[in-house]
Amino acid sequence: MNARVLVVDDDPLIRLLAREALLEIGLEVEEAEDGPAALAAAEAVQPDLILLDVVMPGMSGFEVCRHLRDGMRTRLIPVIMLTGLGDEDSIARAFDAGATDFILKPINWTLLRFRTRYVLRTAQLMKELVRNKESLSNAQRIARLGSWEWYPDEGRLVRSVQYYRLFGQTPETLQGDMEAVLPLVYGPDRAAVAAAFGAARQGMGYQLTYRVVWPDGSVRTVQETAEPILPEMRMGPGEVIEGSIQDITDQVDAQRRIRQLAYFDPLTGLPNREFFREALLAAVARLQRQNGRCAVMVLDIDRFARINESLGEDRGDQVLQVLAHRLREAMGDRLQAEPAGGGNLPRFKVARLAADEFGILLPDVVSDDEALDRAQELLGVLRAPIRVPGQDIVLSARIGVALLPEHALDADALLKAAETALSQAKRGGGGHISLFSEQMKVAAFLRFTLEGDLSRAIHDEVLQVVYQPIIDVDSGKIVKAEALVRWPHLARGSVPPSEFISLAEESGLIVPLTRAVMGRVVGDVARLALDMPTGFRIAVNLSGLNFMDARLIPGLRAQLEAAGVHPSRLEFELTETVLMRDLDYATQVLGQLREMGFKVAVDDFGTGYSSLAYLRKLAVDTLKIDRSFVNELNDGQGMAIVEAVIGLAHSLGLEVVAEGVETVDQLEALRQRGCHLVQGYLFATPMPWDKLAHLLQGGPLLPGAQR
Repeated sequence: MNARVLVVDDDPLIRLLAREALLEIGLEVEEAEDGPAALAAAEAVQPDLILLDVVMPGMSGFEVCRHLRDGMRTRLIPVIMLTGLGDEDSIARAFDAGATDFILKPINWTLLRFRTRYVLRTAQLMKELVRNKESLSNAQRIARLGSWEWYPDEGRLVRSVQYYRLFGQTPETLQGDMEAVLPLVYGPDRAAVAAAFGAARQGMGYQLTYRVVWPDGSVRTVQETAEPILPEMRMGPGEVIEGSIQDITDQVDAQRRIRQLAYFDPLTGLPNREFFREALLAAVARLQRQNGRCAVMVLDIDRFARINESLGEDRGDQVLQVLAHRLREAMGDRLQAEPAGGGNLPRFKVARLAADEFGILLPDVVSDDEALDRAQELLGVLRAPIRVPGQDIVLSARIGVALLPEHALDADALLKAAETALSQAKRGGGGHISLFSEQMKVAAFLRFTLEGDLSRAIHDEVLQVVYQPIIDVDSGKIVKAEALVRWPHLARGSVPPSEFISLAEESGLIVPLTRAVMGRVVGDVARLALDMPTGFRIAVNLSGLNFMDARLIPGLRAQLEAAGVHPSRLEFELTETVLMRDLDYATQVLGQLREMGFKVAVDDFGTGYSSLAYLRKLAVDTLKIDRSFVNELNDGQGMAIVEAVIGLAHSLGLEVVAEGVETVDQLEALRQRGCHLVQGYLFATPMPWDKLAHLLQGGPLLPGAQR
């Protein structure tokens, strides 16, 4: 499209972005930074289109547009006004000043490119029709374009055949002067059309978009352009006004569909992230003018990916649609068609920000407590069972909450604060609500920095693997050891595993981290394989991400074959929570691990489901009693849990290991109740492989010997 566009804006960044957007579609671009420069450039360059900012120092966009319409050489140049003033009065002023169209700020550059192309095509078509009047009739039929000639002094009006068709009329049903069409104009547009006709009587041209109502009740959108004929071009005395009118309903509908794609989620019908952000920008601007308050919530569905994996994406989509409907109902949102011709963004309160993440706007919230109460209500709404063919699904969610102006002063910062609070809620567990605080902001930055450091530490092989022995209390000998990872940070010193392991799980780094640990363990075992005691094995922890990774089995097979290590030398520790996420999948993978020769332990047993039913289905070999129960052996309830776990293990023929044994009294209590494998600081702290190898060659490890 070989056309020239004049961009007028006092903001150089807007001009730069507009230039880049227009150059991408092959347009030539001129720039002006204020009103006088714009008028001079319009006269000199004669652009095909002008993009005109409304709010500029000195001369406003409205004044510039009026001057353009008064100029003989510039009066018909199409003008698209760029405005952040989305109220109806400002839009009406733009059209009154002679604007062809308008686009709201912040500018959606995709819509700008489409709108620019459309206006340029329409303007070019108008010019060609004026230059080629001999083919006007055929062109009108193809383009659904009508024409007319008005002789106000004579009270005479000549309309083309296509003109009548655009109103759903015939020459017999539509007679009289220009004002005869006013009853056919859509009510809200009628005053603007009447004003344009009045201006034409005074010898002024106009360009106007309005809606007409056909006899069958349907509404069509037309664009009408009028131009007075110059005296030297007239065929006789008196004023003559020529005009053209085109049905642009299809273009308007196309623009609306483009807007729908750009701003709405096709699955749920909810506004998308871009829409939510723009609506939030408008809401924050309004509330700041009024000294008002609002809250933003970001809601994330717990473990939603497992629904898609276990039930299929179709069922997952159905669940999302139900969730969207519930949130919409709870917040009082109603999806409705956008008025023809666009306008302000509807004030939705709920949007879909990501696959299983929703944004909620609470306008005019009174207090923190009110926002938290609403968040709690939403959690209750989402907990109601969702019926899909074959079963009921019960979901939980986590919510981050941030308030204006307490936590942020602009829309982007407010949304970011809510997302930061959501991250804290995720670390707090399912069903948790977190309110943003400055401490979260600092912690999020430190966590982001630490994540980068951890990624480099994994890549540079900085992490260390140490081993904590597991002792047979009858013989006092080491029968296996648990591999543990340590991180010596150059700046922070030793980073606690509780801190960087949780970070690795949240960021997905746990997969390469575990792969690196496995490589180190397999290498250590390979170096001592021939001298290791019979039955001795190393236990390695597997996270949920590792266990669900389709590359787990092939990766293990490749690592062991390359090192020449038999799977019987290794044991994997998994928590009950990981195994219970998908019992069928866990059964399948554990069966494959057992066939290969690996052993499997259930870590932290007693803190989760602790169900005999699932243990009987799974190929596991060991139960590990969580250290929290060992610490409470002097408590009646703690002792009862330990006895129950030991009894359950014996009844199923499983080994049982007690973690965190630190005193002789704990050791004796466990021994008396039949727990023969123990692990803890009473015997040894985690140690390098060489020290463990040395201990394996020695005699019994007596209590306190390696303190």
